[in-house]
Amino acid sequence: MNIVSRIFRRIDSIWWLKVKRRPVEYARKLGVKIGKGCQILDDPLMVFGSEPWLITIGNQVDITGGVRFICHEGGMWCARRIKPELNDYDLFRPIRIGDNVMVGTRTIIMPGITIGSNVIIAGCSVITKDVPDGAVVAGIPAKQISTVEKFVENINKEELFLTHNMSSDQKWQYLKKARPEWFK
Repeated sequence: MNIVSRIFRRIDSIWWLKVKRRPVEYARKLGVKIGKGCQILDDPLMVFGSEPWLITIGNQVDITGGVRFICHEGGMWCARRIKPELNDYDLFRPIRIGDNVMVGTRTIIMPGITIGSNVIIAGCSVITKDVPDGAVVAGIPAKQISTVEKFVENINKEELFLTHNMSSDQKWQYLKKARPEWFK
């Protein structure tokens, strides 16, 4: 392998480590406005798309893996061929997320969406309409299925485990003792 290839591989691996270790900081550098105490479990370049500076995220927001924010209208590709006077135009809309929100795995948030505070978005949802405060939404397109208050009320105490700040290995050891039937 020549020296140039080795240098580019090294730069690429260093860049990826920065993204993996501090994705919130990296998202801010991309232009995403992010509050305090947030968590991003994916590569910000993939998550926030081509217009990251149109995204505002409140405090204590959890963005899980595979989530995608789309701030532009891709249908303009087709519209330009139908109406040539649109050839030089794009269509953008900002996305806003309130405080204390959990965005489930592989969710897609469409242009112009506002998500309120204290919201849970189920995995694989497609958010096509604004989400009010305190809602639990799911589906394609996402619809409100509950409230966060009901979600909290319905938590089964027998399914709770004191593992929040443990490593993956520590959780495995803990659960192996607490629920051995799961590991048979």
